[in-house]
Amino acid sequence: MTRDRKVLYISVSSLFAALLIPLFLTVSSGRIIAAALLLLALVILPLINKKRAIPSIYGRDVLLIVSVISVLYLVLIYVIGAYLGFVKSPVGLNLTNFFSYLLPITLIIVSSELIRAVVLAYDSLFPSALCYLALVLGEVYIHSTLKGIYSFNSFMDFVGIYLFPAIISGFTYQYLSRRYGPMPNIVYRLVTTLYFYIIPWIPNLPDSINAIISLLTPLFAYAFVDMLFERKVRRALKKKGPVGYILTGGAVAVMVAFVMLISCQFRFGALIIATESMTGEINKGDAIIYDTSEDITVTEGQVIVFSQKGNKVVHRVDGIEVINNETRYYTKGDANEDRDPGYITSGSIEGVVKLKLPGVGYPTLWLRDLVNKALK
Repeated sequence: MTRDRKVLYISVSSLFAALLIPLFLTVSSGRIIAAALLLLALVILPLINKKRAIPSIYGRDVLLIVSVISVLYLVLIYVIGAYLGFVKSPVGLNLTNFFSYLLPITLIIVSSELIRAVVLAYDSLFPSALCYLALVLGEVYIHSTLKGIYSFNSFMDFVGIYLFPAIISGFTYQYLSRRYGPMPNIVYRLVTTLYFYIIPWIPNLPDSINAIISLLTPLFAYAFVDMLFERKVRRALKKKGPVGYILTGGAVAVMVAFVMLISCQFRFGALIIATESMTGEINKGDAIIYDTSEDITVTEGQVIVFSQKGNKVVHRVDGIEVINNETRYYTKGDANEDRDPGYITSGSIEGVVKLKLPGVGYPTLWLRDLVNKALK
């Protein structure tokens, strides 16, 4: 291994290790520290790593295309906002918020992409992969950290809404940076991130919709740029048949379904069974898909999902009665001898179970146990 590569390995490894620190700080502190670490790395890395990427002949064209896609991103979310409504931005334009939000976020984005370009110029797998992971963390810190996560459900929200889209977007950023330089990524990320802090009125979008749009838009940019400029790749794919497109489409569908299900803000939600109260019909470690439609009529004998003391419970409706114009639902776990204490009303019912996936939830339960131990 040459001296330059050793220095590159050490510098990228140090950056990744340093960027693990903000993971356990508050969002505000984590964002500022991540910005400072990335800015420091941006100053040091070009000094000790001399190699530079060869500019792409299509760099300006791709920059223009990605800029248009960035604007279309804003148009899309504001069109959706026309149906869901708008709210005043929680971050006002003042000096305090400039230093708390706009400046550190801008530094994170610009520094990340310039660092990415320096590391990718070496065309070395391990430093590139480690740099990718470090910059995924940097993107996550713009919005969230692990500080304040005290339950498995909140951890899964963190994964689905922030970490997972950052992981997927990171692949597109790596691709664009390697071929066309850092500027397309910088423009796209600045436009699609800073609007939230600059425009006074923003669309009132659920976090899940934001996550899905943030996940799909970079993939669209990748596909469009690849279609226009990577002709050799397209010819190779045509010779091999449609398998590549099918696999890519399937992967995107799975990613979108994952975010939709864990967010439970669309018609169907997903839940892992963590207890044995329904053993026989639904066992511990099974996953269930439930319908959250408001127009579903709940009848006796159905298995429902309902909220109780902040938790989601999956039990069967064991009785229904109407008292003083209030419909009361009595529930019971199939494996329990007695009914659940008291009763629930329609306001507590979150959905009706439609599908069981046997055993697929065990990895999630193991992960939950690890997370809970780490949080204690």
